[in-house]
Amino acid sequence: MKTKLYLAEEINTVFNSNINNKFFFNNVAIDSREVSNRDIFFAIKGDNDDGHRYVKKVLKNKNNLAIISKGVKNNKRLIKTQNTLESLRNLASYSRQRSKATIIAITGSCGKTSLKNLLNSSLKKFGRTHCSPRSFNNHFGVPYSLANLNLNDNYGVFELGMSSKGEIDDLVNLVKPHIAIITNIGPAHIENFKNIYGICKAKAEIMNGISQNGIIILNKDDKFFNTLKKIASKKNIKILTFGFSQSDIQIRKKLKKVFFKIKNKIFHFKMKNFNKSYLYNVAATICVHYSLNHNLNNIKNNFNNFRIPEGRGNEKKIRIKNKKILLINDSYNSNPTSLNEAIHNFSLIKKNNHRKVLIMGDMLELGKRSKYYHQQAARVINKTNIDKVYCIGSEVRHTYKKLNDSKKGKLIKNISFLKENIFNLLQNNDILLAKSSNRIGLFNFFKKF
Repeated sequence: MKTKLYLAEEINTVFNSNINNKFFFNNVAIDSREVSNRDIFFAIKGDNDDGHRYVKKVLKNKNNLAIISKGVKNNKRLIKTQNTLESLRNLASYSRQRSKATIIAITGSCGKTSLKNLLNSSLKKFGRTHCSPRSFNNHFGVPYSLANLNLNDNYGVFELGMSSKGEIDDLVNLVKPHIAIITNIGPAHIENFKNIYGICKAKAEIMNGISQNGIIILNKDDKFFNTLKKIASKKNIKILTFGFSQSDIQIRKKLKKVFFKIKNKIFHFKMKNFNKSYLYNVAATICVHYSLNHNLNNIKNNFNNFRIPEGRGNEKKIRIKNKKILLINDSYNSNPTSLNEAIHNFSLIKKNNHRKVLIMGDMLELGKRSKYYHQQAARVINKTNIDKVYCIGSEVRHTYKKLNDSKKGKLIKNISFLKENIFNLLQNNDILLAKSSNRIGLFNFFKKF
């Protein structure tokens, strides 16, 4: 049973307010549509909307509280502050200080959300676990997620994202993890950096906030492993490694079977998904349990039943009019690292006389290197057994031009054309991979199927 998240006296301590002591609150919200009963709503001004527009709606429930930064304070269930986002951070900081939970923080160029969800599902076998909802990994989402950490949670799992230098440093000093994970280093958000080494140093900022005697979990196969290892060693942070190469948690493949070598002992886990990216996440998850001295037998079935989040490479059979399609939906996000992994995994699927079709959208936030990385994608695709490639967006034209003629499907300018013509582009029993950055619209398009 969920306990009260905050008592009125705690809120009064954090905000120097005088809320009636009979009040208590169950959740913190920054989206008025998600406010229910006994919630604290922070009216934050974003790029597209202002939460202050919805304060009256929130306060129709007499058990709710709103934190505002403008307007007249004429309600005993209103607290006025200088900056509501900073106030949310203050509450998140208080939540972290009072918590006795083991805190895990994840960063990396791709795989953060999938790993977070995998850890969330397996840690629940050992105690109450809280994790950030969806991809809430920025300066809004992390304090919101941390503020909802309950006093009696045993574990908290948070993902930390960044698009420029210093952002992870800011977030990790709020979260203060006992265990941190860097999944990989790649050219995501490279438009804000001189090179990938700059991204590596920005991701390494996660080590700045690790608690004393904490642990950093690193991908031994990543080309920046040695760089990250040196940074960790200078900070005297204990290192645990995972990967296909020799590591603490080593992924081993033999005759279409996968097992894990854990400190010279062999462990088998029931699994259906053998994609490389998924195996990395499983290995990183095992690292966490190993570091916590958990009995790994308690999670031997966990990786077999885990459902991949929507838009992160999940498979589903859909019907477009009278055509049956096997859809691999990886359209929530895309960068050169995740695209290459998706193409690699797709190429391993048996065709069984069916066509393999890729609908590829733009990779965004690549800056001056965008043309190069989109062209590189074509070189990777040309070496695979993918039959047809449909490209949607503007930057992806560089991919389309470099494709082998036999693989060229069509260069599509926008999602509207796809909506009107997808039936004609696909054949019955096609195997379809959709891969794109979210803003292109493929994720929302395929959600309706």
